[in-house]
Amino acid sequence: MNKIDTLIHRRADDRRMTAQACVSRILRNAKARGVDISVVGSLAKNRFRVHSDVDLLVHGRTDPARRAMVERLVADQLRGTNIPYDLIFASDVSSERVQELLNDSV
Repeated sequence: MNKIDTLIHRRADDRRMTAQACVSRILRNAKARGVDISVVGSLAKNRFRVHSDVDLLVHGRTDPARRAMVERLVADQLRGTNIPYDLIFASDVSSERVQELLNDSV
């Protein structure tokens, strides 16, 4: 492995560890508020790289107040990390899509 590959690998590892720490806090805070969230996508599959984002599947009802609370909770934890995220509300997609997302997660 050359120097640039080593640097990219180290940055990817640092970014993944940051994402995992943030997601751990998100899941803990969400659970305390009665919100069930699943990690899906590259972070769940241990394929998180330098340019990956965090994908979160939010289960349950999504009235405007609850949706705003979840959006704030996630934004607060990831602010300043330069890690983008996608919030997928299960109520916004088909049950088949939800199952696909969950099947692809670990």
